Formats: sequence, C-alpha cells, structure tokens
Amino acid sequence: MLSVSAEARAAALEFYTVALPLCVSHAGPGDLLRDGDRLLYVNPEEDTVVLLGDLDYGRLTNLLEWFRKEDAAYHSGRRGAGAGGGRGKGLRRLAMSVAPWSHAVGAATLKAFARTVFADVEEFVMFIYKEPIPPETWRGGRVVLQEACAEEDAYRRFVIGRGKQFREGNGWVVVGKRPIKVVDIQFLEGW
Repeated sequence: MLSVSAEARAAALEFYTVALPLCVSHAGPGDLLRDGDRLLYVNPEEDTVVLLGDLDYGRLTNLLEWFRKEDAAYHSGRRGAGAGGGRGKGLRRLAMSVAPWSHAVGAATLKAFARTVFADVEEFVMFIYKEPIPPETWRGGRVVLQEACAEEDAYRRFVIGRGKQFREGNGWVVVGKRPIKVVDIQFLEGW
C-alpha cells in the first residue's frame, strides 16, 4: 500500500503510525549504520515486532522507549491525529528469542523487565530460535509465529531445562498484561 499511489500511501500511513529506521550493517565493533531509505512501518497497537538473537538490554530498553515516544507523539496530535482510548503507549506485542533469557537468572531478569520496560506490553512472546539472523536460505517473505508443538524436541528441551524458571503453577509467568507465550517461528517464502 505504501508504494501503490499517493492515496494508498496516505491511507496506509493512517494505520502504520510509526516508521522505524532500519540499520543495515556494522561499521565496526558495536557500530550500526542507518540507511535513511529503509524504514519498517509499524502500527504499535496491532503489529508484533520480532527481535532475533541475543540482545543488549540497554538497546532493548531504548527501542521500547523510542516506540513509546513515537506512538505518543503521533497520538498527541503532533502528526495530525487526535488522542484516543489508550493510544500512545508504545509497542503492545513483542516477540523475542529465548536466547537473551536463557541464563540462570533469566526469569528474574524478565520479571524485572515486566514491571518496568515491558509494563505496557500486552503480549510477550518467546520463540525457540536462537540465531541472530534468519536462516541463510530465507530470501524474504513472511515471518509466522505459531503455537509451539509439545512434541518438538527443542520445545521439550526448553520446557524441562531453562524454561522451568518461566513457569508459575501450571502456566507461564506474566509479562506485561498476560502470561508469556512460547511459540515456534517460521520464515516463509513469498508474501
């Protein structure tokens, strides 16, 4: 919709209220280059942002704060939209690899984030894929999050291993507004 016509782009930008600049490569250790032409358009109320790999907690905090500021700016009227029922809180749905939380105090760290950084997140999803990038064979397309199959070896190993720390009673710990979901991630070709 963003590339079809001026009218379609205007309609799409009413839905996709935040444009996240994408980083394209490493210039040196820890340095990312921004590509001003590459933006990820997101509707923080509807879209799930998927983060791969082991993340730096400071960068994660900054990213979520950035979403809050951009979303609040949009809904406060600075971008032509009125404020409304619960809007402007930032990203509502976040999916992350289990990698950043798979250490001995991962659940304690996640619970601390749940009270602060993830307080406005309505749905927090962890997926069993630890690589920092999509598979080499994936050439672009859709990323699908689906309920993890209890029969899958990786899921079973997670549940009886490091995943135990994320359990409370018969369910998963609450992060944001609801218990976390543990899912599989698939990288599918085509749109």
